Amino acid sequence: MTDERERVSGEYLSLTLIEQVIRDVWDPLEAKAILTLALLGGLSRPVAETEILAYPALVQGIRGDGSSRESSDRIRPALRSAVARGILIALRDDQDVHWYVIANDVTRRLASSGDFQIAATPADPVQRLETDRPDIFGLYEQNIGVISPIMADRLNEALSLYPEEWIRDAIGEAVTYNKRNWRYIQAILENWTTEGRSDETNRRAHEEHLDPEKYLRGKYAALFRRR
Repeated sequence: MTDERERVSGEYLSLTLIEQVIRDVWDPLEAKAILTLALLGGLSRPVAETEILAYPALVQGIRGDGSSRESSDRIRPALRSAVARGILIALRDDQDVHWYVIANDVTRRLASSGDFQIAATPADPVQRLETDRPDIFGLYEQNIGVISPIMADRLNEALSLYPEEWIRDAIGEAVTYNKRNWRYIQAILENWTTEGRSDETNRRAHEEHLDPEKYLRGKYAALFRRR
């Protein structure tokens, strides 16, 4: 009876996942990454990002559109987008290796309680996996909007140009001033690059004196006043 319940539960979770992908995911790369994780056992246990990136069928499928970009550079944003959408849970071990598992009631509980443990072999020490904090992709989707493939490329480019903390803060500024669009965030980053910004400690110390008009002057004024 236990085996039967586990089999039915697994089938239910698989059908639920397929329905979720059909309903919510329109990017084929993201759908491929999610299904690959499921095939590798991610419905019930964490799977290392390295294992997902090396899955032959996924690598072949990612390259099917003729893109010259490295498959890993396209799979990682797809995984992060699925995390932001709530379909996957991102985890991290003490070696800073990324792991993923399909999100459901059981895996969410295990992730929140820190009960996910892994070991490369039975002889290796057990490592406890911690839930990864929302990355830039998750932060953007939670506060600004859905991440399209073009938006994923823009975020990746921004991560190569600016400190991650800057991007986080710029998203926060966009939320604060209700200017929830990428052009506004990008303009803030460019403004900080050319004109500089105070350090985080100084910014917090003077938070009560923030000027609501500080981004409504200068070369970006017309953009920031747009509704």
